[in-house]
Amino acid sequence: MLRPRNLILLVLVCLGAAMFTSPAFASRPSGLVNTIGSTHFLVHFQSDPSTTYAITQTNAADIAALAEHAYTAEIGDGYTAPPSDGVLGGDGRIDIYIVDLTTDGTLGEAVSDTGAITSTGSILLDGANSGDGLNQHTIAHELFHIFQFGLWNSPNLSDYWLYEGSAEWMGYRVDGYGGEFELGPDDMSLDCRDPNGLGSCNLSGVYENNGYSRWPFFEYLGERFGYSFMQSIFAQGGSGAATATAALANAIAAKGTTLADVYNAWSTVEMTGGYTVAQLKTETPTPYAAIPTGMTSGTLPSESVAVNHLATRYIEFLRGSGDDSAPCFAATLTVTVTMPAGTLSQPTFYWNGTGSNPVPLSINGNVATLTVPWDTCTYVLNEAFLSLPNASQNVDAAIFNVTSSLSVDTTHPANAGAPPPPITTWGTVYPVSSVAAAPSIVVYGPELLTLSATDKQIRLIVESNGEGTLQASLGGTALGSGALRPGNNDLRFTLPAGVLSAIRRSAAADVLTLTPASTDGTSKGPAVTRQVAIAPATTVQKTASAKAKAEAKAKAKAKAKAAAKAKAKAKAKSHK
Repeated sequence: MLRPRNLILLVLVCLGAAMFTSPAFASRPSGLVNTIGSTHFLVHFQSDPSTTYAITQTNAADIAALAEHAYTAEIGDGYTAPPSDGVLGGDGRIDIYIVDLTTDGTLGEAVSDTGAITSTGSILLDGANSGDGLNQHTIAHELFHIFQFGLWNSPNLSDYWLYEGSAEWMGYRVDGYGGEFELGPDDMSLDCRDPNGLGSCNLSGVYENNGYSRWPFFEYLGERFGYSFMQSIFAQGGSGAATATAALANAIAAKGTTLADVYNAWSTVEMTGGYTVAQLKTETPTPYAAIPTGMTSGTLPSESVAVNHLATRYIEFLRGSGDDSAPCFAATLTVTVTMPAGTLSQPTFYWNGTGSNPVPLSINGNVATLTVPWDTCTYVLNEAFLSLPNASQNVDAAIFNVTSSLSVDTTHPANAGAPPPPITTWGTVYPVSSVAAAPSIVVYGPELLTLSATDKQIRLIVESNGEGTLQASLGGTALGSGALRPGNNDLRFTLPAGVLSAIRRSAAADVLTLTPASTDGTSKGPAVTRQVAIAPATTVQKTASAKAKAEAKAKAKAKAKAAAKAKAKAKAKSHK
């Protein structure tokens, strides 16, 4: 935390009574009678056990060692060593005072020694909280303020988001990103810092309100531009940039890009966990609103979202109906964002499943659109986000209108993706074959299948205990295969021409062989056989045949009788 010289009275008013009235600390605070020195630091402390902030020489030496480690790490990142307090008649080392900061409500404070645009400084650490007040993170954080003073000692409280956010980042960096992370809301402007020292940026706490929680932005800058990049930001301030935001924009411009482009990119990294820091990879944004996409085609609920400058809100899209046992189908999701003028926004869509990548929306004027493959499955572990960044530096209360629609293809079933993580297995694990197994089958019906001479196919009811195929052959003739699913299956096999004649000629041709196989065909199960016979002509068929013969014989006899009668008549006529 900063307590610059020219703001000491304001800090006293905001935080309550302070221990010291002299901000430059030309002499030690009262009662700090002991000193331990190292190459770059002097640790001032007292050891009265009746006080809340007493420490020993061993404790003081540990503090000096942690400060030296932080100094080496920050110099190693490429930062210029801060100016020596020898210019003020000091001993050329940075003073660290172990005091009680309970009243201030801080773990540490950095105090500039002068009101000049660049300055030396001193560090106060809270000896009353020996755990967090005297640890590596706090010491590295406060030391980075001393580096900042050497480049730019801003007199404006509204600039302190830059100081605190970058110092908190350095605290995490030096201590190896240990401990539990404290992160702030994405919809709070990056450069928000109440110039009155109050809570207009965030009412939930000093950590969010004063800019500490924005430290992942500086991690992103370090990963993208190099870990010494923050030095160029403060150098811009020292060279006359009007505000911390202007100093940041100028330093980014020197890298050939813009603050808007960098902010848009960072809002995507926040959404995807695209950091190199492992602990930040698992962080997901808190959605401002959620849109259920459901199971049927149609227009989805719309959202109107207000976003301030250099802030982002996220919309979550929920797949399915919430019932992960329901059947689901392939679909297409279309998203449209109408953006306010001047926001310089690049909305991006991201599904956080394995192998997924963020997809920027296509922008035409102030409208951004996206169409992506989707489905109606319900997912337990995965979710989708739409980022709505306002990358401007001065447009607030910008209204983003989000509309979307779903088109479902019920002809294409879908799956909900990867299975859940495996459970812990106890005891000995025995390897088994990975070859797919063929299902077991039961064929319903008689052992002897009787076909008529006019049948064109064989119909079977087959029960299967799993998925697979059933291959059929009649004698030496293959009849093809049919798909099997768990339960009963109604299968029909077409009989090739001439196969029934073969059954009459050969006894071997009347065996129907049914062989179950795995879905990929690599494994086959025990075959089931049935005998096939051709049914004899029925009594009705025989009667019909005899009747036809009798009718033909009667017709022939009547015809002969008519012919004889005609012949006799003709003969009688000739005798007349």
